[in-house]
Amino acid sequence: MPLAASTVIKIRIEGGIELDGVLRRYLAPMTYDSIVRALPLSGALALSGPLAYFQINIRRGAEKEAKKAEIGDILYWPSLPGIAIVVEQTAPPVQAVKIGELTGDPSILKTVKQGSRIVVKKVEEAAT
Repeated sequence: MPLAASTVIKIRIEGGIELDGVLRRYLAPMTYDSIVRALPLSGALALSGPLAYFQINIRRGAEKEAKKAEIGDILYWPSLPGIAIVVEQTAPPVQAVKIGELTGDPSILKTVKQGSRIVVKKVEEAAT
């Protein structure tokens, strides 16, 4: 069954932090399909400078390498492999693939304790 063009997600982090986001298929269709089919995803959150990220068990190449990253972008990072959220202006990690964005302010992630549990779940599939 084909997946929708976008998927609304809820990100929950230990300590009561919740963020909303959208994954978009047109950004990297094969990577999007792999990640959406694997939801929910969880792990231990790491913070490193401008990124908050966690490892996942999805191995893919850099389908469409991101040339720039904006605050709030959600990236697939193949060399980890993992999911990264941009919390400060930066160049994207090497071979990172943009797969979506947060719909709220990611700056709250700067306050999260290293190693906090993060869970990313599908809320619904949107038509656009």
